[in-house]
Amino acid sequence: MGLPVIDAVVRGDRPFVIQGYGRTYEMTEAEFNAAMRAADAVSEGAGLLTTGEAAELLGVSAKTVARLVDAGRIPARRLSDTGHRMVEYRDVMAYRDRRARRGRLLEDARVLAADMGAYDGADGPSVR
Repeated sequence: MGLPVIDAVVRGDRPFVIQGYGRTYEMTEAEFNAAMRAADAVSEGAGLLTTGEAAELLGVSAKTVARLVDAGRIPARRLSDTGHRMVEYRDVMAYRDRRARRGRLLEDARVLAADMGAYDGADGPSVR
């Protein structure tokens, strides 16, 4: 499901558009970000995911997400009636971004070590 295409000319100084109640609202980036923060604030609980849903987003198993929650790497809460763990979408995305950043930093370190002759790739660090 994609966003609807609108028949409106968007001005360069107000490049963001939101539609609702049959109207189109043009806004600046700051106004758009404020609107998104407000929508996020009033949608309490709407961003909650099960560990299975979080696992799909991260490309891991639900058990792995449960371990990440238990280790404190992803904040979670338990539903009082079922006891199931629920995580916030934004927390899952923040974890994903941290993991991706860590991977990029490790790759940069590996390339730097290889450039310095301290890493040959196949057998790990070379001993000289």
